[in-house]
Amino acid sequence: MIRKSFLLLPLVAVLAACGTIATPVFEEELQQTRVAQAATSAFETASAPTATPTITPSETPLPTATPTLAPTETPVPPTNTPEPATNTPVPTEAPTEAAASGANAVTGDAANGQVIFNTFYQAANFACSTCHRVDSEEQLIGPGLLNISTRAEARVPGEDALTYIHQSIVDPSAYVVPNYPDNLMPKNWHEILTEAEINDLIAYLYTLKG
Repeated sequence: MIRKSFLLLPLVAVLAACGTIATPVFEEELQQTRVAQAATSAFETASAPTATPTITPSETPLPTATPTLAPTETPVPPTNTPEPATNTPVPTEAPTEAAASGANAVTGDAANGQVIFNTFYQAANFACSTCHRVDSEEQLIGPGLLNISTRAEARVPGEDALTYIHQSIVDPSAYVVPNYPDNLMPKNWHEILTEAEINDLIAYLYTLKG
C-alpha cells in the first residue's frame, strides 16, 4: 500500500504540472519593492539640502578725501559813486491873471490899469468905463469887455489878442467891430496915455474873465 502511494505522488506532480501555470508572485513583489526603493531614493534626493554658496563680501573702497582749496579774495576795484546833481532848480514865475497871449507877454500893472480904466480924461471927454462894461459882453455904448483877452484871439486872422487890443486903443479905426460905427471911440488915447499906461490898461483888461 505504501508503495502505491509513492507511485501516485509523482503522478500527481505530473498532473499538477500539466494544469494552470502559477503566476510568479515573487516577481510582482520584487517589482513593487524596486518601485518603493526608487521613490524613497527620489524623496531623499529631493529632501537633501543643497549647499548654499557662501559669498565673501568684498571690501568697498572708501572715497578719498578731496582737498578743499581755500577761496582767494578777488580784489574789487573801488567804483566811484556818482554824486547826485545839486543844481538848485530855478523857480518859475507864477502866471498872473494878465498872462501872455500869442508871442507877446502882458507886462503892465493890472491894478494901475484898473485906475486908468475908471479915470475920466478931459482930453478925451470920456472914461473907458463910460462906454464899456467889464462884467458882460453886452454893449453899453461900445462893446462889453468881459473875456476880451479870449475873444480878441479870433478878431483878426494872424493877429494875437495882445496886438489886437493895443491897436484898438491907439488906432480904433484899424478894425471896427461889426455892428458898431467907426469914430465911436476917441482916437487920441495914444496922445493922452503913455505907453506904460497903455500896457497897464491892457493888463487890467486881461483880468476880465468870467
